[in-house]
Amino acid sequence: MAGGDTPILIVDDEPSVIEGLTEFLDDEGYDVHQAMEGQTGLDIFRAVQPELVMTDLRMPGMSGIELIGEIRKINARTPIIVVTGYGTLESAIDGIRMNIFDFITKPIDLISLKATLDRARASLQSAQEVQKEILDLREQLRVFQEQWKEQVGRFSEVEPLIHTGRLVAGILHNLNNPLTYIMGQAELLQLVHPEVENINSIKNQAIRMRKIMATIVKRVKESQTRQTEWLPLNELLEEEIFFLESHPYFQSDIKKVWDLASDLPLFRGVSADFSQVFGNILRNAAEAMQDESSTREIRLKTWHDSSGIHVYIQDSGPGIPDSLKEKVFQPFFSTKSSSNGVTGSMGMGIGLYHCQEIVRQYGGWIELENKIGQGAKFIIHLPLSAAEPSPQA
Repeated sequence: MAGGDTPILIVDDEPSVIEGLTEFLDDEGYDVHQAMEGQTGLDIFRAVQPELVMTDLRMPGMSGIELIGEIRKINARTPIIVVTGYGTLESAIDGIRMNIFDFITKPIDLISLKATLDRARASLQSAQEVQKEILDLREQLRVFQEQWKEQVGRFSEVEPLIHTGRLVAGILHNLNNPLTYIMGQAELLQLVHPEVENINSIKNQAIRMRKIMATIVKRVKESQTRQTEWLPLNELLEEEIFFLESHPYFQSDIKKVWDLASDLPLFRGVSADFSQVFGNILRNAAEAMQDESSTREIRLKTWHDSSGIHVYIQDSGPGIPDSLKEKVFQPFFSTKSSSNGVTGSMGMGIGLYHCQEIVRQYGGWIELENKIGQGAKFIIHLPLSAAEPSPQA
């Protein structure tokens, strides 16, 4: 038997039929497998798994109907063509029940047989394409289910923080009255006993606590309402620095160098978005300098020109290796593990990625400038199209 593209099994007890069909099918490009009786044909089907089967109905031993029944137990989709000289109505009905593709009567009309085989091939190809689509859909569903589980897992981690934030805001609001009382008592003591030291520092610390509490409550409210308004970016940057001074890394001696444009236009956006962007970058900058013995310094600058509004935050940390610069804005990338040998402003896992996505929603982008040993500089570029034409105080 010559080799072919499509494996086909012929089961017939007449040698002349087997020989004639083999010669014809071999010329048509089939890989022909032969069997003279049903049991042998079933054994070959199990071993070869042919894509098409042609079988007689009446054979010694296992009949054609019995063979078809056994094949259907193995593969319910293989096209089976019945070739018989004893085509009765009863046999046809049995064949239809077993999902026979077609009947061919003896003597065989080769033109009719070729047309039937072509249809069987087309049907088989269509079934394979459908099966492939089903497998592709199942794979897409599997990927979607994994992503869904991952997102649900992330939300389950974040959801308690959301509730915690609301609870903290309520607690801080309730603490405002006793804090006001402490401030009043400190002022009274300062008037009555000016000779007592540290009373003024108590009052100043109470004022500072009130401002921190007010900032937290304001941020929680803004994150809930997400109201779009004209934002003074300079004030938001200053507020974020003030808020982050309670951060452990900011408690060390970090110098802040300010260069804020007095005529910076207001920018149309959601306050919570820019608090989040500024806060993430500032925390990274502080953490970048935690292991450095040299001067800890953060430079903050804002300006605007014909290309847009610009905000940059630069630390004096170790900088970012060139091999990692392209990765710092990727989701879940972090260099805080000791395996990288560096820490800090290279990322918070999802922080810098999320910052970039927030800024992109406003038509801007975040640029990273970096020199090893001279710190990292993150420049936030925002379009003038969302800025107020006339700067307001």
